[in-house]
Amino acid sequence: MTSGPFRSSPARSFWLALVLVLPHAGAGATMEEIPLLPPFPAKTPNATEEVVYRFNNLDDRGFNRVVQKVTLPTLTVYHPAARSGRGAAMVVCPGGGYSYIAIDREGHALGRYFSARGLTVAVLKYRLPDPDATPTGLPFSQQDALAAVRYVRSRAAEWGIDPQRIGIAGGSAGGHLAGSVGILGDAADGSRPDFVCLLYPVVCLGGPFAHQGSRQRLLGAAPAPSRLAEFSLERRARPGLPPYFLVHARDDKGVPPENSELLAAALREKGVGAELLLVATGGHGFGLGRDEESGRWKEAFLAWLGRLP
Repeated sequence: MTSGPFRSSPARSFWLALVLVLPHAGAGATMEEIPLLPPFPAKTPNATEEVVYRFNNLDDRGFNRVVQKVTLPTLTVYHPAARSGRGAAMVVCPGGGYSYIAIDREGHALGRYFSARGLTVAVLKYRLPDPDATPTGLPFSQQDALAAVRYVRSRAAEWGIDPQRIGIAGGSAGGHLAGSVGILGDAADGSRPDFVCLLYPVVCLGGPFAHQGSRQRLLGAAPAPSRLAEFSLERRARPGLPPYFLVHARDDKGVPPENSELLAAALREKGVGAELLLVATGGHGFGLGRDEESGRWKEAFLAWLGRLP
């Protein structure tokens, strides 16, 4: 059970599901978009619309959208045609510096890839943080991610997944979000993930390796030292956390690889399983892989997942 600003509410949630069957979900797979209405105001203050932009540097599949001003969080669930991984599922939190959500490259691309390999994948479109609206307690993004894990677990029987093999993954600031849910999640209300997968994550919010933009957008321009400590993941390691898988490129200039190294070391010191894969190239934000070297994390992650109890 967590306490203070990291205590998650067990209050009842309300959801509405809309099933969409689309060819992009993969051969034989289905895709389900679910508006997520957690037990707190559904709309972020001062966010009146959702804006979808499109980058010019489209990837080879022709999509690289980013989303801002989310007023209603949603889950897009990729159901595999044939399950593997002993019924594993994971919530995916795309990154974007807590300024936008890279919904395709770090979201739907992972949903399609891993659902084709037998996992149920729920891509989270979360409300971006507003530190003025949440000067204490949980930012909107963390509220939504905790609610997403609870929701996926609540549908385990219906979706044919193992309620004890539900994880969370994320890249960059989405890695910070996913990593914080590993720390914040509460087994009592179903929000504790069973495993955590982090791609080039923001971990440190203070010190020489901090990502200043993510810190400011999450906590404001001048957060109190206690607030920084609460959300610096390497400072929150403790016994009993779920196992973590981390991957980072040594040539990452956006978020230094020391972020992953410090978190892995802190987890191991507390007796928590932490596998760290450092790849030589790939830079920042490589998603499924920018080159062969950065792309090898996918099979390494699946092998690691298969070894979990």
